[in-house]
Amino acid sequence: FGFFYVVDVPEYSASMELKYLTKFFSLPEDLKSSTVVSGYNTTNENVFRGYHPGLDDVKNSLQYKDVYNIGPHETRLSMDEEEFTNPLEKMQSDILQEANVWPNTGDEEFDCKFKKTFQQGFKIRRTIGQHFIESISRSLNVPEFSGLFDDDEYEFQPWHSDVILKEK
Repeated sequence: FGFFYVVDVPEYSASMELKYLTKFFSLPEDLKSSTVVSGYNTTNENVFRGYHPGLDDVKNSLQYKDVYNIGPHETRLSMDEEEFTNPLEKMQSDILQEANVWPNTGDEEFDCKFKKTFQQGFKIRRTIGQHFIESISRSLNVPEFSGLFDDDEYEFQPWHSDVILKEK
């Protein structure tokens, strides 16, 4: 078993991300509401991307902190309905390919820097993750392993589970 921590990544600043998240989470709720997921604001279409407010009732809730979720898409990809074999596959695709939702606080400088900072950070983290998975694939001598991860979203896709790791 092991764990690793990546440090000194060029062009990445965790402190800058923390600065923008701290400022975003301290904004009044009415300014954050345009990015909140539809489970908290039914007028919003975003199901997964955007602001997930923490809940006050920690004992009866799994989420006790605020979260801001982003992915690789700035626009929703158009998919042909016939590409899906079942409704669950379509729903998963809709969520995984959901477009990002960015703050619109009225402070143009903050909004632009928030978006740029997190787009850049996401790209860096995804690249590191892709290289890590490729390294595991090479070390296991199982080239199919990296194929278990979708290149676009880079989240584990259970329907690619036909690869069986064989003892070498």
